Amino acid sequence: MWRSQRPPAGNDSTDCANKAAPCATIQRAIDVAAPNDQVWIAGDTYARPGTVAVITKELRLIGGFDPNFTGSDPDLYSTVLDAQWAGSVISLTDAGEVLLQHLALTHGDGTGNCDAGGCGGGVYAAGSTMLRLEGCLIADNVGTTVDQGLGGGLYLRNGLAEIRRSRIVSNSASTASAGDGYGGGIYLYNAMASLVENQILDNVASAARTGSGGGVYFYDVSPGEVLGNVVRSNRAGTGAFGSDGGGLWLGFSSGLYVAGNRIEGNWTNPNQAGYGGGVYVVESDAHLTANTIVSNVTGAGGWVRPGGGVMIGSSRPVTLSNNLIAGNDAGSYGGGVYAAIYMPAIPSRAVLVNNTIADNGGSGVVTQWHAALTLTNNIIAGHGTGLAAYTAFTGSVYADTNLFWNTADPITGANAIQQDPLLTPDYRVPPNSPAVDAGLTIPWLATDLAGYPRPQRGRYDLGAFEVLVSYLPLVARTVP
Repeated sequence: MWRSQRPPAGNDSTDCANKAAPCATIQRAIDVAAPNDQVWIAGDTYARPGTVAVITKELRLIGGFDPNFTGSDPDLYSTVLDAQWAGSVISLTDAGEVLLQHLALTHGDGTGNCDAGGCGGGVYAAGSTMLRLEGCLIADNVGTTVDQGLGGGLYLRNGLAEIRRSRIVSNSASTASAGDGYGGGIYLYNAMASLVENQILDNVASAARTGSGGGVYFYDVSPGEVLGNVVRSNRAGTGAFGSDGGGLWLGFSSGLYVAGNRIEGNWTNPNQAGYGGGVYVVESDAHLTANTIVSNVTGAGGWVRPGGGVMIGSSRPVTLSNNLIAGNDAGSYGGGVYAAIYMPAIPSRAVLVNNTIADNGGSGVVTQWHAALTLTNNIIAGHGTGLAAYTAFTGSVYADTNLFWNTADPITGANAIQQDPLLTPDYRVPPNSPAVDAGLTIPWLATDLAGYPRPQRGRYDLGAFEVLVSYLPLVARTVP
């Protein structure tokens, strides 16, 4: 094991192998380590004007150690790597498998890493790299300050990214006045991805122009999973119009599974139009299930701004099941869900099963142009318009056994229930709701949003939640 500790305790003239004589810099410890070794880093701030760690071999960098390397406590011994705005904090090229654990990466600037602009302010990873990130903080980094930027917090191309229990906070892909941005927090291209139980907060794709993927940007990711994350208060762009995917931008990818996330308070653009305030799925096959998608916005008005909660523009199948989609805003263009694609004869394919879509302003679900939309067992309530197909619609809508309770319901399909669902403040249904025991059997959907079995009785309930059945044991009463 090779160890690093800042001066005066550290000394780069050593080989770092003895805990009593650690290196002074992280780079020295990396350089003398053999492939597959561990580099232990004592809690401290390691600041230098430039990249703090350049890695080109398989390693494990682990922070949070006490000064004597007798134990690790990341909360007590914070290990901070600070690039002082003069390079990416960590750079990995053809490094194989690398683990970064219990590290805080800050003040990185990826300008110059990618063509005219820059990428990967916190972490830049290219080539055959399998990056595993666990228990880290990536905060206050920028992809570039001069032009187009990719991945303010993390950029990975042609590899694998496994990011667990980490915080990706307040990063920007581009802060340039003339630069678009992609992936304020995370940018992955031609990669396999696993994002599990992270907090992705307050990131911006473009701080001055249009952007995509305020929190996360996937392009050509296969497969990819996004599980149990909090994606909150991210912004795609701040230009005049055209930004998309405030929280998640999922494009040209396959085998995507997005489950159990809270996607909340994200914007495509706080000034004008945008597309997909919470999630934008474009030309990808994806399953979004058991997510809470609330209070996302596609702009302040002026232009068409579709899909406050979710926008789907994919000729490949997209399924939404067991999601709560509530309190989002897109004006009249699908505050909850918008499905459309502009290419003729290639419909956007979307299947909505057992979702609760409620209180999303002017409209709940809207389809337009070319789309093939199927809805079963959903609750759509509390909108100006529940389910509608707008002008120039040449696709199809198949709806069976859904509950509608809106000011206007232009499309209800077969076996519709048009009664008040009696939703509780947390959007569950009480036992006396008309949604209880009213649904069709969906054999592949065996649980609800909370993870409880479906059905609780003989038939499925409508919406994202089942009403739970409580069973009490037989109690014998003795009469005196």
